[in-house]
Amino acid sequence: MNGVSPGSIIWPEGENALDDVRKQKIVETVTLQRSGGVDDIAKAVLFFVRDAEYVTGQVLNVDGGRTLSN
Repeated sequence: MNGVSPGSIIWPEGENALDDVRKQKIVETVTLQRSGGVDDIAKAVLFFVRDAEYVTGQVLNVDGGRTLSN
């Protein structure tokens, strides 16, 4: 079994919503300097389904490189 760990893809809404300044500060910590999108997650899942026949037990960070700064 494999998994996908998304980064800054969809921002919280309602009472947990972030203002634009906070969002920008988060994006500045991302190596690619942008938010991801649902297509980025879909491509990662597709990789596991279509191309990763011999990969198991992995979690793929789809976060634009944000975990590199940790």
